[in-house]
Amino acid sequence: MIAPVSLRHRIFWNATIIVSIIIAIYSTFFCLTRGIYEVFPFLYFLPIILFVNFYPNRGVVFSLAISTIFLLLVYYFSNVNPALIAVSTAWFVIFVTIGFVTSSFAEGFKEEERKYREIFENSQAGIFTFSLPTLRIQEMNGKCAQMLGYTRYDLIDKELGRIFRDPGERNAFLSQLQKNAEIGDIELLFHTREGLVRQFLVSASLSPGNRVICSAIDITERTLAERVIQKAREDLEKKVKERSDELLRANDGLKAEILERKRFEATLQLANRKLNTLSSITRHDILNQITAIVMYVSLAEEMVKDPALLVHLQKIEQSTQMIQKQIRFARDYQDIGLNAPQWQNVDITIRNAIAGLDLGAVRVEQDVGNLEIYADLLLERVFSNIVDNALRHGQTATKIRFSTQETSEGLTIFCQDDGVGVPATVKEGIFKREYYRNTGFGLFLVAEILNMTELSIVETGEPGSGARFEIRVPKSAYRFV
Repeated sequence: MIAPVSLRHRIFWNATIIVSIIIAIYSTFFCLTRGIYEVFPFLYFLPIILFVNFYPNRGVVFSLAISTIFLLLVYYFSNVNPALIAVSTAWFVIFVTIGFVTSSFAEGFKEEERKYREIFENSQAGIFTFSLPTLRIQEMNGKCAQMLGYTRYDLIDKELGRIFRDPGERNAFLSQLQKNAEIGDIELLFHTREGLVRQFLVSASLSPGNRVICSAIDITERTLAERVIQKAREDLEKKVKERSDELLRANDGLKAEILERKRFEATLQLANRKLNTLSSITRHDILNQITAIVMYVSLAEEMVKDPALLVHLQKIEQSTQMIQKQIRFARDYQDIGLNAPQWQNVDITIRNAIAGLDLGAVRVEQDVGNLEIYADLLLERVFSNIVDNALRHGQTATKIRFSTQETSEGLTIFCQDDGVGVPATVKEGIFKREYYRNTGFGLFLVAEILNMTELSIVETGEPGSGARFEIRVPKSAYRFV
């Protein structure tokens, strides 16, 4: 549909240019042959301006050509009149200059037009314009026509009502546009070629000449998605409310159950306190009696002269002392886990642990920084037993050193001495209940205390080069403060 219109437009312009050229040349011939020298040069402005407007990229060449024709005609018909030739030469320069200047401006305007035309055509939003007085569509880009199911030429010069069928909505839109001259992001319903109704987000502005420029974005799918989401949200809220009601009912039941459990725990704690008190009293009384037995056995050993009987008395004393150690271990073991674990400063805990030990000539070094670990409250007993073990079995030990090292799995606390070390044959057994020498169940108790918070201990020293105990702490159980 656009091709014939464009061809007529081109033919009209070309014909107008040709006619203006003929008029300018004929007037030059007519005036020169009758001695008229003032008027005819002005007629050359018309073909130059017309040509430059339609062919700006060739305007300079045309102005130069028609100016040359003008100059040749003057030379030929003026009988070599110097004054006329000088004036004509000036007109020649003026014509070429006008051609050059107007061509430059026209080329710039054409470039701007091409740029805005590309923006218009390549926009991802639909763009169309219409005349406010006539309500007829003047221009429309391909995107807008595609969204409506038309080709752009189907709608150009058609009434706005072809796509905007609701008179009430259309009148409200036009009324708002006339009041504000610029409106944005209003939702309007347009009809497609197939008769479907689609929802658009429209922005419009009123330009000079009562021309309205509209930008439209199809939000039909988005609106449908929002409705689906809203419906899903409402369904979800309904289910959440139903579930919340169920949880509230369940919570009431749990509260009753927790209250009952608290009562049971209180009763159990009271019973445990009574048992602990009874155990403490019983252990205390037994230890008193054992102390008396050991004293009487020692007196009997001094009074007995029979070697065989003396051997039996010594065995009784050893057995009694072993019972005494086992009862003390039972007291310590009972305290493990009795209270909730806490974060404890390792440096301070080590200092407190060695405060009551006879270190003799052995030096204790600490390089643990501001480390804290989450452990049972008997952590002090851990370090006390490890140091006591080094003092008793290190033999040649002169130094005990505490240090730390972070690994990919957590942190390791080292306790290393320079004594004789632990024989390879007993490394695996020193933390078991069945293995003890002099200190009773010390290292077994150490392992049990550490296990309460998922800490562990191993011995990795080289026999003859000193013992090295490694306390391994998971990432969740240590921090630097």
